[in-house]
Amino acid sequence: MSFPEKILNALLGATLAFCLPACVSAQESAAAADAGKISQTLRTVAYPEIIYPHEILPDWDRGYFLHHDIEEHFSPDTPNVTMWDANGKHVRDGLIWPPDAASLRIRRTAATREGAILATGWAILQDGSVTNFIAKTDLAGHTAQVIKTDSFATAHLCEAEDGSVWAFGEEVKDGEAQKESDVLHQYSFEKGLLHSYLPRRSVEAIVRSKIPWFEPSGSPVRCGKDKVSVYLSFTDEYTEVDTSSFELKRWKLDMTAVRQGEPHDLAVTEDGRVYATFNDKATGKSEIIWGLYQIKAETGNPIARLLPVAGTIEVVERGKVPPPGTIFWLWGADGNQLVLWRADEPDGSLVSWVDVTHN
Repeated sequence: MSFPEKILNALLGATLAFCLPACVSAQESAAAADAGKISQTLRTVAYPEIIYPHEILPDWDRGYFLHHDIEEHFSPDTPNVTMWDANGKHVRDGLIWPPDAASLRIRRTAATREGAILATGWAILQDGSVTNFIAKTDLAGHTAQVIKTDSFATAHLCEAEDGSVWAFGEEVKDGEAQKESDVLHQYSFEKGLLHSYLPRRSVEAIVRSKIPWFEPSGSPVRCGKDKVSVYLSFTDEYTEVDTSSFELKRWKLDMTAVRQGEPHDLAVTEDGRVYATFNDKATGKSEIIWGLYQIKAETGNPIARLLPVAGTIEVVERGKVPPPGTIFWLWGADGNQLVLWRADEPDGSLVSWVDVTHN
């Protein structure tokens, strides 16, 4: 099985709805005016050690790829996170180890403004108790600060401009999700929990079940210059917190452009634009629609638009290899450029940088 076929099988598990190829032409015409047009690939970098064939995809943040294994770790002297820069260079190993830990497992990683490592996971302590944590390394890769978040299990995290950490996850006690809790937390390494937002009940939905439920792993979070952005996967909403006023704004996404697709990740550029990729499986026909969209959220309008970026919408017959350049994955933003995983290399280790140009 070729790499593109493996990616198709891995990424296209969602149940999506119908769109004719004629829709694509109309979408691209509108996108040229509203969401801009994707450039040719500006440069590519290969990351064969961390992107493929590893089972877990690396995290991208602030110009770095971070890779961690899914295994439980038992030694404080064994590196458990590796960090790679935007030129494909291995820049540091991370030794993530909270005080008094006997073993731990890492769930998610991110980068600090200085280029150190953030990591979250759970640890079994020497006394047998279990705690969730967020850790930060120094530039040598050694754990420098730790927040014990107790029963709050972080699924996504990022560092804001003021050095605080924003964590998206859920409270779980004795194996039970805590319904009366918030899912977005702001932490300080010095002061602990600062703010919390988004009651869990407000982000639940009936998805493949008879009762409302919620799982945080599919809701990416990004820290921009003056805001924290979250896509709420169960309710198809986009949320921002202003990091100056700490006001939360929430928009329902107009999903007509993507027909029930779900984004893989968010990218927030330096100038504040927000992008996501969506994959659609057309019902009634064996077609897959791939595309990059700008999330356009405006104050005073409760509905956020999804604007297709011209040059990114591809309609592919299911089981067929997508054409070169098709966007499989949006890793994130590098300044005002977007970092993409495209159908260009058979081994899947190539990462592409592009611009989105506007009139």
